[in-house]
Amino acid sequence: MKNLTLFWFRRDLRLSDNLPLTIASRYENTAAIYIYDPEIISKPDFSYLHFDFINDSLIELDRAFSSKGSYLNIYHNHSMDVLKTVHHQCSIRRLISHQQTGNWFQFNQDKQLSSYCKENGIEWLEFQNNGVIRDLKDRDGWSKRWNSDMKKEVLSVPDISNFRCLKNTSGLLDNRSLYIKKINYSKLYKGGESEARSTLDSFLNQRGQYYSKKMSSPLTAFSSCSRLSSYITYGNISIKEVLKATNHRQAYLRKNKIRTGWLKSLSSFSSRLRWHCHFIQKLEMQPNLEFTNMVRAYDDIRTTFDSNLFKKWATGTTGFPMIDACMRSLKVNGWINFRMRAMLVSFASYNLWIDWRKTSEYLSNYFIDYEPGIHFNQFQMQSGVTGINAIRIYNPIKQQLDHDPKAHFVRKWVPELENIPLEYIQYPHLLSEKMQKKTGCIIGKTYPEPAVDLKLSSLKAKEMIYNIKASSQAKLQSKAAYLMHGSRKKSRNINLFPKR
Repeated sequence: MKNLTLFWFRRDLRLSDNLPLTIASRYENTAAIYIYDPEIISKPDFSYLHFDFINDSLIELDRAFSSKGSYLNIYHNHSMDVLKTVHHQCSIRRLISHQQTGNWFQFNQDKQLSSYCKENGIEWLEFQNNGVIRDLKDRDGWSKRWNSDMKKEVLSVPDISNFRCLKNTSGLLDNRSLYIKKINYSKLYKGGESEARSTLDSFLNQRGQYYSKKMSSPLTAFSSCSRLSSYITYGNISIKEVLKATNHRQAYLRKNKIRTGWLKSLSSFSSRLRWHCHFIQKLEMQPNLEFTNMVRAYDDIRTTFDSNLFKKWATGTTGFPMIDACMRSLKVNGWINFRMRAMLVSFASYNLWIDWRKTSEYLSNYFIDYEPGIHFNQFQMQSGVTGINAIRIYNPIKQQLDHDPKAHFVRKWVPELENIPLEYIQYPHLLSEKMQKKTGCIIGKTYPEPAVDLKLSSLKAKEMIYNIKASSQAKLQSKAAYLMHGSRKKSRNINLFPKR
């Protein structure tokens, strides 16, 4: 087998609306591969949570290829070694894949792979992934290009019957790999293209009616949010397909004069699809955002690390019920809504004064939808080091009052507080000794004292952040950051099916 066309599945684990796969299918001598790279899956930001979702996706893909008498070749080896081996066996003519915006290791690995391809006469055809555009210098015109890309047709499933079997493949990797970080979680998500499409359908036709109103509360977010983020992260479905389906649904609702919350909710949802790509674009343009503050004027803050405070935050034992409930829920379910994620990071960054790189690495393991481009940028934003976003310190007591007023969520995840009267549920440390004995909640024993003074820690954080923000150095760097990364206009929905 010579002059091979090699298609590489990466974070595009789907058949539908997959342009590089469609192009690869047109060649006669073609093979499809997926690589479990031990250097990637052993990194601190990868865990069994991600592995399990990927495996679900691969099982479905493998069955789809098998049903056509075709092959998905799965390797367990270093990506460079796989490429070299296949090239030695088959003389690769061209490598076809989506572009990838990943962590710093993957960024550098792709540069090495690109050099190898050039040195060995392999044409690497990389195609744009969703709305993320390579080689941009600034954001001028990005929104216009994104809108244009989203108007393109959704590609149908290509003919995959001609993809060939390669030698020395490994098959699906089991969860006993020594490379994979083990965590315990309740499996609420199953990966795969069919699951992605089913989740989208249930959101657009059943669950999403009150998305705008209910997405902020951990009590209602799981049912009212789309829960598509993990499927988009691993490419089980494209942003374009989701947006097209959303607009089809909006057109139907308008035609039939069905409103009752639907149109507002779907409008809000579709705008977030653009923001999804907007954040990944930042990492694409500046890959070192994984570990470098967007505005370097903030480099000298949070230089010390209190391991005890970090442990309290990581284990959900801070003494702040909403913080503890959210952390415990996240670690079991692998997902929590955006507002609560922001609160967790804000509390760690401002009140506990922990550097975002510590919390970022830790929580990457527990977000099933961990997307580097969104993850690093959101952690920087919620810790106040971007220079282009408003400083927002979430008050966990207010968040509890606003989004869990009856304390149903808190009592579920912090059972130590089950018998606490509602009027004390935000402030269990204020219970009298008598009430502590009566409720069985002994502060300092069965439930911890508050890790910090909420008011004082917030005031101290504001003072330090705003002092730096006001400096000439920070202002100059913030301007430069905006020129590179700032949104040039407000997010707006695009109507792919305008009213006639």
